[in-house]
Amino acid sequence: MDLQQHKPGKFQRLLYLMLFIVVLLGISFFVVVFEQTKYQQAVESRETSLKLAEELRQSSSDLARLVRSYVITGNPVYKQQFQAIVDIRDGKRARPENYSPAYWEYQANTIAMPDSQTGTTVALVELMRQAGVTREELDNLTQSKAASDQLVALEHQAMSLVEQKIPASAQTRLRALMMLADDGFVAAKADIMGHIIATEQMIIARTEQTVRRADQRLKLATFVLFLLGGILVWLIFSVGKAIRQIIGCPVPELERTLVNIGNGDFLTPIRLVEDNKNSVLAWLAKTQQKLAELNWAHFKAIIDSSDDAIISKNIHGIVSSWNRGAEKIFGYSANEMIGQPLTCIIPHERQHEEPEILARIAAGEKVDHFETQRLHKNGKLVDVSVSISPIYDSKGGVIGASKIARDISIAKAAEAEIQRLAFYDALTGLANRSLLQDRLQQLSNKASRGHFTFAVLFMDLDNFKTLNDTQGHAAGDALLQEVARRLQSVVRASDTVARFAGDEFVVLLASEHNADPTSVDWLETVMDKIIQVLAQPYQVAGISHRCTVSIGAAICRHPLFDGSELMKQADHAMYQAKYAGKNCYQIFRHEAATG
Repeated sequence: MDLQQHKPGKFQRLLYLMLFIVVLLGISFFVVVFEQTKYQQAVESRETSLKLAEELRQSSSDLARLVRSYVITGNPVYKQQFQAIVDIRDGKRARPENYSPAYWEYQANTIAMPDSQTGTTVALVELMRQAGVTREELDNLTQSKAASDQLVALEHQAMSLVEQKIPASAQTRLRALMMLADDGFVAAKADIMGHIIATEQMIIARTEQTVRRADQRLKLATFVLFLLGGILVWLIFSVGKAIRQIIGCPVPELERTLVNIGNGDFLTPIRLVEDNKNSVLAWLAKTQQKLAELNWAHFKAIIDSSDDAIISKNIHGIVSSWNRGAEKIFGYSANEMIGQPLTCIIPHERQHEEPEILARIAAGEKVDHFETQRLHKNGKLVDVSVSISPIYDSKGGVIGASKIARDISIAKAAEAEIQRLAFYDALTGLANRSLLQDRLQQLSNKASRGHFTFAVLFMDLDNFKTLNDTQGHAAGDALLQEVARRLQSVVRASDTVARFAGDEFVVLLASEHNADPTSVDWLETVMDKIIQVLAQPYQVAGISHRCTVSIGAAICRHPLFDGSELMKQADHAMYQAKYAGKNCYQIFRHEAATG
């Protein structure tokens, strides 16, 4: 397919334009953020400047209020607060945290001076300069501050007047108050406020213009941002339309087509119309056709080269195809098997499986991973995992089955080895503790149901450590293996012989069916034979070694059916045999254990 016929020039132009708009959107976004920051800074500068001017105004009022309070009451706290305001304003004292015009109104009822060591030390005039006020505004505020400082000197004179003689007389206090209320004081106060008001008006006029310009730039940048966003949406729609013309169908349909081809569906036809014969969809249709041709060739090659047996048969079980994997697994060639019934490779005891499988296939069912055994040509059984699917004709009727058989003999052998390692002792091949515990529980359950008796024999070799220490562990291992072989030769195949630990062995011995439940003759007969057989010399490590055994026995009788308790009893009886001189047995008796 020639994709150039779909006007890639227009499509590329749309993409380039979209990229350009995206870049502009990014720039506009940063401009909006920048202008927003500038706007916030302008607003904050205005608020800070006005707040500092208000602080100067309020400090002048607070000083007048505090000096009058001191003159009237003589309370030194008012003088301390007066001096604190002056020092904070001059940068000689740290500004308290959250310092505001209303701060000293709040402190009016406080007896102690507030802690001022937590704030910063900076003069009010310097704060105004840092806030960005103009030179003219700063000059006005400086003049106001100078006039306020002159009043401070007058207020100090008033406080000094009442301090000349303590306590001050009413007449002295009146004279001091008159100093704080005469025409000169009021005129100075008016001059201070006049400069502050003029400065505030200048700040408002200046910052209002700055805020207005920042707001206008912010609105313009926001408008451009939304305009570019609208253009981008239009471009996305246009590019989507161009993409649909190129691919020849909606994107979900293309996705389904790709999924079908990816899943190996090379047979479902792809529908094309006149407008999309030169589209991606048309190219996929041609690709699908080529893949279908290749798939058939690959399918045939895969069948011939597969290690799995791939077999087809008709509804009657007659073989119709037989690949090389089947020849390898079952030993029969294709010439030998095609036309023959599949039952010839099915063992006699599994002949019932084929009719059952054919019945399920005829019903349209599929058989997945059915594990069974089949016969090799040499007569050996082969473990296989079989999956069988129906074969349909053009009308949907079942005409046969396709069968894939995988040789799982190695996996089965590995599974058996894992089972052996889990339940059998690696050195002797006897049952280990896990299997012993399971068998003991089974016998206990059987005995609890009545009319059944069994015994637990706990054995410990008497002269094993000497051989192990003098001749080495290899000699000890060889002796343990021979002990295991001799024990198995004495008891029945239905009895359990287990290696418990080191040179300790356990035998679970079931009684004879016709044995008297109160008699122990059957048990003593077996133990005598075990002692006799194990006492025979052992030829290990080039020497003859004699090793005897001490046996403790516990019999399971009503009402005791607890396997762990029987083990304890047998172990106790074994130690009694040791104390009795070894190379003998002892049967646990409750009276002897408690007496």
